[in-house]
Amino acid sequence: MSASEAEYNPNNAVVSLSRYSHLLELMVSGTSLPQLLNELCYLIQDKKPDCLASVLLLSDDGKRLTHGAAPSLPQAYIDGINGVEIGDGVGSCGTAAFSGKLVIVEDIDNHPYWQPYKELAATGMLKACWSQPILGNDNQVLGTFAMYYQHPQAPDADDILLILEAARLARFGIEHHKAQLHARLSGLIAQHLPMGMMITDEQFNITDVNPAFTQMTGYSHADIAGKTPRMLANDSHQLEHYKDILQQLPSSRSWTSEVSARRKNQEVFTAEICFSVIRDEQGNIRQAVILINDISERKRSEETIQYLANYDVLTNLPNRNLCYERMTRAIEECRRQQQPFNVLILDLDYFKEINDNHGHDAGDELLVQTASRLQRCFGSSNTIARLGGDEFAVLITRPQDLARLELLLQDCLQLIAQPYRLRQVKDCRISSSIGIARFPNDGQTIEQLMKAADQAVYAAKDSGRNTYASFTPQMQQHAQTQALLHQELRHAAAEDQLELHYQPILDLRTNRVIQLEALVRWNHPQRGMIRPDLFIALAEKTGIIREIGYWVRQAALQQIKRFLAHGIRMPIAVNLSTAEFFDNELARHIIEQVDASGADPELLVIEITESLFIQNQADTRHFLDQLKEKNIRVALDDFGTGFSSLSYLSAFPVDKLKIDKSFIDRMCGDPRKQALVDSIINLGHALGMRVIAEGVEEQQQKDELARKGCDCIQGYLLSRPLNQAAIEDFLQQH
Repeated sequence: MSASEAEYNPNNAVVSLSRYSHLLELMVSGTSLPQLLNELCYLIQDKKPDCLASVLLLSDDGKRLTHGAAPSLPQAYIDGINGVEIGDGVGSCGTAAFSGKLVIVEDIDNHPYWQPYKELAATGMLKACWSQPILGNDNQVLGTFAMYYQHPQAPDADDILLILEAARLARFGIEHHKAQLHARLSGLIAQHLPMGMMITDEQFNITDVNPAFTQMTGYSHADIAGKTPRMLANDSHQLEHYKDILQQLPSSRSWTSEVSARRKNQEVFTAEICFSVIRDEQGNIRQAVILINDISERKRSEETIQYLANYDVLTNLPNRNLCYERMTRAIEECRRQQQPFNVLILDLDYFKEINDNHGHDAGDELLVQTASRLQRCFGSSNTIARLGGDEFAVLITRPQDLARLELLLQDCLQLIAQPYRLRQVKDCRISSSIGIARFPNDGQTIEQLMKAADQAVYAAKDSGRNTYASFTPQMQQHAQTQALLHQELRHAAAEDQLELHYQPILDLRTNRVIQLEALVRWNHPQRGMIRPDLFIALAEKTGIIREIGYWVRQAALQQIKRFLAHGIRMPIAVNLSTAEFFDNELARHIIEQVDASGADPELLVIEITESLFIQNQADTRHFLDQLKEKNIRVALDDFGTGFSSLSYLSAFPVDKLKIDKSFIDRMCGDPRKQALVDSIINLGHALGMRVIAEGVEEQQQKDELARKGCDCIQGYLLSRPLNQAAIEDFLQQH
């Protein structure tokens, strides 16, 4: 006898079959459909106390959903949703009735299905809604069963099973209500019950079955009359002691068992069987009522849910959850055996550009092919998981010496770097950066190992990408320093630790300084002057760059006014980070800063990078048009380092073009670089722009640029960046 046969605990079921018996009693007693559905809602709310249950019913014309039951929802919401149309994208319930599938909206405020109904949802403070269509025997929609929450909520596996069972119960009530219109109540309960039912005598011999039983098992009344329920079990031992259990079962209780059953055609299925007994006044058993439900589909759903909980749907690789589970086992086994193992994190380089330039479908296809290549490289003996986005993990639990591991990683990098053939892109190339952490030297917990491998990935990317790096204690120190800098950088602007340094820009024709470029510096009270390459990237990564960008513009505008007070009309250029551009109101904010400062807007120059043009062309054009309308000038920085053709330049209102330093370096001895510089200068002039060469450090470079017709230069030949006092002295001397 199994444990499930020995004792039945209804709390272990999603919705116990004893609840069905309760609903049967309500129907027999003549309870109306609204009362029955209300009782169903309360039943579900008892199971999930923080949910608000609701039933909507199909209208007579089949085009709308009307109120069925919602005992805990406010009347204003009930009135507003009553009569909602069925359609794709019409809230949760309208969409569920349209598609015939479960619709899960975890956050009403931010989901497109609910945009027209956000105000209505607000009347009940509703933040999440999961809706399951109620389908009849013919798979026609009868209505919807919904579970609302007053906070954003995602369902777990039990929640999904609960709403499926609730819809089945609602279907039972609705179909029973329809059956009442045509025949006597007592007979139709059995006839229309959406599950099999057997009636036995006091000896547990079957005396009657309902149509659903015949449809489910293939056995007619004549086939099964006089036999015992035990004949259904695929393994007779499963119900070996059912009689003993029923003899001890009180009238008001039921006992449920899950068995492997066999149909008349010998097909095996999983069945849930609920036994209850009817006793006479003396307590003797007169009859037994047995409900049987085919739960094979639910079992398959549970298996699917289990799969989704542990595997990535896109690549079919283990997901983060299963990866961590296997890593836990590896830690336990390797600690016991005193053996090391390796954790690899692999991150694709420039994957965002694939999504941005070719769409997410291309990105998804590339991820699938990458997963396949990783499986080819590392084989089935190692765990290969997708952690999310373009990040993968590999657990190599078999002992590996460093030399062999390095050969494996080199093969992996070469395999990943081979061209991909995507539907949208015939020859797509990408590389990867790999971080390595080793148990137990680099960490003895999942968190420590993942953190170490992650830091190693950053080191690989800093080394030029398309390579691998092993974790070192120095990486941990670097990460701690970065974390400390992050905390201190948050207060740098407010505590007046930032300052502007200025690099002059010289007009080659007049030999006069005509503009300054403002460069932010961080003068830390304890660490001294911190190099920009240490904190600018950190500021961009953490979002602090927006606050710093605002401070830089504010300081530059004040310096413009200070110069004017001394009779110097000097434009100042400030750099705009790509990370700042995610502020959709950035142009308005810049214009408001200029207006509030009282400075001449023509003296402020906004420098943007070429990559910003490429990634956000429509948004960038709108941004630049707003600045030009205010007479704020725009310069294009680092020109020539982007990935696009030069033709897009004509579409943007840019005043100045800055040639990147990489073109100026060794220009004088390299005819190809000279040709490129010539082309950029000619292109800029053809489009009505002034051309500025950056990074000029030698007199020969200056002379060559002057011969080529370049307008301006900046660089160490003229001056290093100078603080406020030094730049004012410099301008007086020049």
